[in-house]
Amino acid sequence: MEEYQIWTLWSSNRIGSGLGFIGSILLLWLAIRVAAATRASDETNLVGKLVSTAFGLLAIAGTWQMWTFIASTRVVAAISLDALEEKSQLAMGYIENMGTTVSGTPSMGGMLFLAVVAIMILGQIWLPKK
Repeated sequence: MEEYQIWTLWSSNRIGSGLGFIGSILLLWLAIRVAAATRASDETNLVGKLVSTAFGLLAIAGTWQMWTFIASTRVVAAISLDALEEKSQLAMGYIENMGTTVSGTPSMGGMLFLAVVAIMILGQIWLPKK
């Protein structure tokens, strides 16, 4: 495979990554809305709170998985570029920036964002109303 082909595949993967990111943000928004509706309802019982909590945590887990996949596609491109005998300065810089080890987690910023969203969801559902 040539460098141009790797960059073309990487570019195509960025489209899917962008759509996955948008979908995960919409899913998190829905989870926060469900948590807010659970808090606002005077008729919510323990089962409703548990289901809302499960939905919120599953939304966070799904987003974690999607963002891990997105981060991995960048590293896989770096691995593919690193395997080439002849590569451009751009490719060498990309390899140096991305590394060639798949971590299995989203970026640090993504993990912090998901932790904050988890606190928001659980707080909406379980903290007492004043």
